[in-house]
Amino acid sequence: MSDGFNIRNTLRSLRIGQTVTIFTTAGGTGGGGYTGTIINFSSGSISLLLSASAGPTGVTGAFGTPGAAGAFGAVVTIPINQITSITQNAL
Repeated sequence: MSDGFNIRNTLRSLRIGQTVTIFTTAGGTGGGGYTGTIINFSSGSISLLLSASAGPTGVTGAFGTPGAAGAFGAVVTIPINQITSITQNAL
């Protein structure tokens, strides 16, 4: 029996820059969900920035604290047909 739920309806309400947790049909670590900032949508997938890369060090006039030297960012691309649920903050 279908309750009319369609993950694409939920995706339409999301915006680039929004932080979400996406759970997938994957087993293991991937099935535990991915929390990150939305950086891209396409017709078949959504990309999240899981952790930002380190900022440059020694930049004159820069504010903030740079990350660890040599650190790389992490991005995940999730096929829409593998998404089971999306958690987002209530606005």
